[in-house]
Amino acid sequence: MVTIRRNWTKRIAAIRAAAKHCRAYDSSTGNMFTADPGRAFAAWEANRRASLTEDVPGQQWTVHVHANAFYVLTATAPQQAGRARRRPAAPAPTPVPAAPARSAEEDAVLREVGEYIKDAPGIGANAAAAAASAIAENVHTGTIRQDHLTGALPAATAAVTAKAVADLRSQGLAHEQIRQRLERTRAEARHAGNLARVAAADAMLAAHAGIVADEEARSRRAAGGRLPELEAAGPQDATVPATFAGVPVPNPVRARWDSELADGWRLGVRNAKVDPAGESGATG
Repeated sequence: MVTIRRNWTKRIAAIRAAAKHCRAYDSSTGNMFTADPGRAFAAWEANRRASLTEDVPGQQWTVHVHANAFYVLTATAPQQAGRARRRPAAPAPTPVPAAPARSAEEDAVLREVGEYIKDAPGIGANAAAAAASAIAENVHTGTIRQDHLTGALPAATAAVTAKAVADLRSQGLAHEQIRQRLERTRAEARHAGNLARVAAADAMLAAHAGIVADEEARSRRAAGGRLPELEAAGPQDATVPATFAGVPVPNPVRARWDSELADGWRLGVRNAKVDPAGESGATG
């Protein structure tokens, strides 16, 4: 087994070209499922702690993100690769210990965040959903550690972004200029190797895009236009899954629930089903 270094550009390009099939590990079920090979490389590139190894020269590779997230890439179909070389069994999911009760400090932080959110400008469904999806993706990749405060991050991110955008707009900045500022902040954080700031900038960029979409939606509704593609069932419909930010999953996402684009939403719904004692309910 050889660990592929990130600066071996020619070797990496050859692996990308040779890896035609991918199987990903689903920690919620303990099973492997078929995935796009590009998703494995994207996870490897996004997480500096992830590793890419060549298990069988020219035939099989593994992208290991963490104990409960890895991808197996093969040059041939999985059933053919299995006949050539028996693949190691997927490790059992790491047991998740019951989370301790919230501390007094955590309760104080949550109360303070709640007051901050109340003072934020109105946050539309697109901004809330974008922030929830961005935070869920960071939890999924391990950039953000899930704890008692994680559930408040989407709403807090949307509130912080809404306040910042309102302030910058009052100074005469256009949305494009605001986006460029956020992208510059992200680039500076990435250059400094500050992953936490990169994650925060990513989430704010997503929330800002949602704010722009909400403004456009309001403008179209004011002009008498309809946006059926953005309609989602109201929160009163208990059959519609919602993220931990309380945002119902939009119809287009629910229609493609098994696609890769719904990954962040599925994680957000799973997080919404974690009770205060830290015990998970059924996945969305």
